[in-house]
Amino acid sequence: MKKSLKKRILMLMFIFVITLNVLSIVMNYQNFVNTNQQAGLSTANTVAETCALIINGDSLEKYIQTGLRDSDYYVTWNKLLDYKNTNSDIVKLSVIWFDSDYGNYIFDTDLTSTGAFLGDRIPLDAEQKKLSSKLTDGNNLLSITYSDRIEIYRPVLSSYNIPMGYVIVGINTLEAEREQFQYLYQLVLVSFALTLIATVFFVLIINKTIVSPINALSAAVGSYVDSMNANATDSPLAHLSIQTGDEIETLFHSIRKMESDILNSTNNLAIAMWNSQHDSMTQLYNKRYLTECKSAFEVKKSIGIIYFDVDNLKKMNDTCGHEAGDEVIKKTAQFIQKYQTEDRIGFRMGGDEFMMIVPDTTDQNIEQLVTVMKTDPDTHLSRPDQEIQCRIAIGFAYCEGEIDLDTLIKAADADMYLDKKSHR
Repeated sequence: MKKSLKKRILMLMFIFVITLNVLSIVMNYQNFVNTNQQAGLSTANTVAETCALIINGDSLEKYIQTGLRDSDYYVTWNKLLDYKNTNSDIVKLSVIWFDSDYGNYIFDTDLTSTGAFLGDRIPLDAEQKKLSSKLTDGNNLLSITYSDRIEIYRPVLSSYNIPMGYVIVGINTLEAEREQFQYLYQLVLVSFALTLIATVFFVLIINKTIVSPINALSAAVGSYVDSMNANATDSPLAHLSIQTGDEIETLFHSIRKMESDILNSTNNLAIAMWNSQHDSMTQLYNKRYLTECKSAFEVKKSIGIIYFDVDNLKKMNDTCGHEAGDEVIKKTAQFIQKYQTEDRIGFRMGGDEFMMIVPDTTDQNIEQLVTVMKTDPDTHLSRPDQEIQCRIAIGFAYCEGEIDLDTLIKAADADMYLDKKSHR
């Protein structure tokens, strides 16, 4: 169903307002998300710095080397547990040193079955693998964002500034996401209200200043399209008169001129296109059109080429004149057109040479067709009483699979010469 100009304009206005609102929502929401993320990172950094103060880097070296726990180990572990338990946002608090493939646990505050103990080696997850070289180095302050948390990796150094591992603090982001969704919901509601108000305003303005003056021209153009679809000979614009004295009248005259120019150009283009693709004498396709279609023929599953040549045409021209020779050429074209179908395409290659292309056929079908052609009495082009007797020599070639049209044409031409020689 066609949309009226009014609906199109309103739709464009509506899209414009919606786009502005969406951009506003996206920008505000992104700012809110960034603020939440920065707050989470700040919290995680604060926790990591605090935990780093209560961890003795030199003791970590001893725990790593011996794998044994002493009283200081349990004191530190309990402090980490207390710190985690007093901050509900902390979902992970561990001390780990990394090699290229594993995280080697020293402290872990997860007391569930998924937690780790001193000396446990757990493979790096997908996000950690992306930073494995930095984790192995041990000197980098890193952060990794997961679907439910943000993790901060803060290096722990010995008294000799040797990296001994990382304090890893994971801060829950699910609550922040809930706040973000609530904020987004409020933004959408406000945006919807503003869009509704703006749409009503635009409807009133557009109805008053644009739609009413253009309705007449819109109806005429619409009936013009319907008239052309019905192959009418008279344009409905010819019976329309618009004298508004403004841009609408200018638009009307521009449309009338465009109509005339398009019709003339279309007619001239169609004639030029036809002439560029056809032989003027025989009305068959010409060699230029074959060149344009060459790539399309070469992708067919199979193809047959039938090549035609007129015997004694030069003698006919020299003895009886070019008018007689032209008559022979036309008879040859009529012969080809007799066998031409939607799937069989005839060409005049130049002079007395013609060709027919039969795509997606079989070798048996093409051979049968050539046999019928050769036995057709119309291959004899001259009247019995004429001094020079002309006939159509016919040859063919067939190929399936990978097709090289030029090679196939040469093969058909060569087969045609065999037929020509057999009748001399």
